[in-house]
This record gives sequence, structure tokens and C-alpha cells, in this order.
Amino acid sequence: MTDTEDRQRDSASTDTGGIASGSTIEDRLSEFDPRAVARSIRARTNGTRVGAADADDRNDSPLSAVCYRSISGANENQWNNVVSQSDRGTLFHRYEWLRAVEDGFDSDPCHIVVKKRGNPVGLMPNFVTDLSLPDAVVDALPVTPPVRQLVSADPGFGGPVVTSSEGETVDLLFDALETVSGPRVLSHRVRAYDPEYVRYGRYLEARGYRSTLDSCLLVLDLGDGWEAIRENMDKERRRDLRKAHEQDYRVEIDPLGDDLETTYRWYAKNVDRVDGTAHPREFLEAIADRLEERVRVLRAVVDGDDVGRYVYLLDEEGGTLHHWLSAIPDAENYQYHPSELMHERAIKWGIERGDDRYSFGRTGSHFDNSVFTFKRKYGGDAIPLVEMETGYSRLGWSLYRLGRSLYLERTQ
Repeated sequence: MTDTEDRQRDSASTDTGGIASGSTIEDRLSEFDPRAVARSIRARTNGTRVGAADADDRNDSPLSAVCYRSISGANENQWNNVVSQSDRGTLFHRYEWLRAVEDGFDSDPCHIVVKKRGNPVGLMPNFVTDLSLPDAVVDALPVTPPVRQLVSADPGFGGPVVTSSEGETVDLLFDALETVSGPRVLSHRVRAYDPEYVRYGRYLEARGYRSTLDSCLLVLDLGDGWEAIRENMDKERRRDLRKAHEQDYRVEIDPLGDDLETTYRWYAKNVDRVDGTAHPREFLEAIADRLEERVRVLRAVVDGDDVGRYVYLLDEEGGTLHHWLSAIPDAENYQYHPSELMHERAIKWGIERGDDRYSFGRTGSHFDNSVFTFKRKYGGDAIPLVEMETGYSRLGWSLYRLGRSLYLERTQ
């Protein structure tokens, strides 16, 4: 594969939209039935309190849980205070991000909040989405299967966020979610980019969750400084940077709301070029409106002409500058090295801002993956995403995994 082809794949790989498919799932169904945990919980949906698992405990525990079918039902200041006070909170947990997801996608929220004497001490954002099935399977069925999945969360990342009473709070977050999920929800998937979420690994395994290792982030430690980062790059990346510097160039940093029309059009062309699926324009409009100070566009200009744009998310809670979306409209623009110019400027900008890390975005975790290889040449470390999934229906989940396994055997 040519270097230009690698750049094209890199420019679309960061986030091409859609919901996680859960493509890597272990074949063995755990004997542990997580639904048994919550059988004694009484719950109603849409802002209704959910008690602790045992009736006697409910009378004594100061904790209660609420399921919000829209983030608008929660108090924005209280919600964001939990995110900022927790060690695990990120931009993707913030009220504004979740509101933008609700504005831009046709997915049903199922956000769980645990309160202690009326004050939020834990939360976990979730969205009910269609269960991903291969096109060939869907086409062969007379009707679309009436089953769905819960994801925490996508687009972006999720997982539980807790400020106090961690053990009880995490229990109630997952118990309440399972209770209000409904009979059509087949599974729940947690995706987090902070490796510290591994702290919940054994706990989730006990609840029947199984991990996957099919995705990762390539991340730079910005504390090393630009010169050390540049020296640690592959010689091919350093060579391309030198070539990029031989041009008459500049890289501007703009709000997403400035010329959003062009940015979105170029982003859609970029994704279409590699057969991806772009996020709805309404989602980017909502991000520009609700997270105005947390999103920026880097714009590469060579010989007076715009040759590409990257969209960045400023995750101050997570200490990370995320390369999120790519908008390089035409393949011939790669001759101007827009990727190298914008990554260089963004890395230096992250250092200036005091960010801890620079993320090149989500990619497949395979040594032979061309996108993984291209990004790795910038010197980043591969950080596995913490992704764990369980089935809520023993029979339905078993049948789904069996059918999917048989399909993969036939197509590989």
C-alpha cells in the first residue's frame, strides 16, 4: 500500500461515525446470569427512582438511582460537577456532549444517575441503539430483528463516573441499568479510553462481561516536549515533515462554528472516499453550539489555498487533546502533506495548552493494520480501549453470538 493510500485511510479512521458493532466477542457464554442480580429491584423508567437490590437495604441505604430518558431531565450543573470531581470523568461524560448526541442521532438515551440523599454521586451515560448485524444477514431475513443494544457510550466513550461510595454506587448504576433496559435490549457494552478503567475489569467479569481487544488509541505523552517527540518519530515521518516545511504554509486554529458548511462538506467527502459513514451534520452543529470552547478546527493552508482540516476535541477533564474528525477533501491534496502539518501544529498547541496527552484517535489494534502502522510512525504508544460487553438475555445473546460466529467462519 502506498504512503498516500495510508494517509487517506488515516484521515478517515479517527471517527467515521456509527455505533460500535462489538465485532470481537468471546464464543463462550458465561454461566453467570447478570439479570439475577437485579430481579428484586423495582423500577420504572423516565426519571423514576430505582432502589437498592435488597428490600431491607433499600430502607437503610441513602443511595437511590434515576434513569433519564433524556439528558435534559438532569440538572446540568450537578451532572458536570460529578464529571469534574471524579478521577474518571472526560469530555464525553459532560452534559453538553450527551445533549449534542441526542440532538444529532436517532438513539434512545438511558442515562443512570445514583444520588446520595438527593445529591448525585455517580453516573453512567448510555444509548439504546440498533444491534449491528452484517448486511448479508439483514438482507436474508424477512424482517429486521426487533432487538437492540445499550452502549456506554457512542459516539465517544463512556463508563461509570463515581465521586463517593464507589462500591455501592457502581453496583446500583449497573443494577438499575439492567432493570430499566427492557426486553428488546439484548446486550450492554462499555467503552472507555482511560486505561485506569481497568480497575473495574474483575468486577465486570463477575457480572458476566467479557473484554475485547479489537481497538486502541495511539497516544503521545506531551510532557516529553516537541523535540523529543519529533526525534522519536519514524524517519519517514521526519522526512515528510521536512518536505512539508519546504512549502509556503501556515496552520490556522478556528472555532468549529466558523465555516462549518465547508468543514462538514470536506469531512463527508473524506469519509465517503474510504466507504465510511459520516456523522449527521446536525451532530456537528450541536457540538459547535453546545461545546463551543471545547472544539477547534485546524486548517492547513499551502500557497494561499486550504488543503485540509482536522477537528479536535479539548478534553480538559481527561487531560487529552483528541484528533477527532478529518476533512481532507481530495486525494491529490496529500502531496502538500496536510496531515503532517496539522499533527505537528496540534501537538505543539497541546503542549502550549498544558495537555497531558495527544490522541491520534481510535484505530484497529492489529500490527498489520495500515492505519495503525501509519499513526504509529508518529511515535505514539498503543493504548488498548477498555471495552467490555455482556448479554442481558441468556438465550438471545447465545443465539446472536452463535449466528455471528457461523457467519464469520463462512466469510473469512
